[in-house]
Amino acid sequence: MTHVTWVDCDDDHLLVNTEVHRRKYQNVVADPRVAVMIMDSNDDQRYADVSGRVVERITGPQAREHIEKLAQRYMGQPFNAGLIRSERVILRIEPDRQRVRHASS
Repeated sequence: MTHVTWVDCDDDHLLVNTEVHRRKYQNVVADPRVAVMIMDSNDDQRYADVSGRVVERITGPQAREHIEKLAQRYMGQPFNAGLIRSERVILRIEPDRQRVRHASS
């Protein structure tokens, strides 16, 4: 299953923020293996893909603060809290394989 999503990272992990009622979350609870493709919005021939597994699920205030950080980064404004239907959760993904493609590759 494919989902368009905002992506963040820490020193060692990709971070994806979702809600516990969403299929994305239900899928990783059933099977923590994931693949993430990150595309350059200005060049569709430049992208990175990462496969790995969800090693931690973080809920509570930290997850709510994180979606605000992502909204500022991606939209330049606060997240619309009216869109939240269930508890926010950060999926911390540990990469197993990484690949980067540039237009000249």
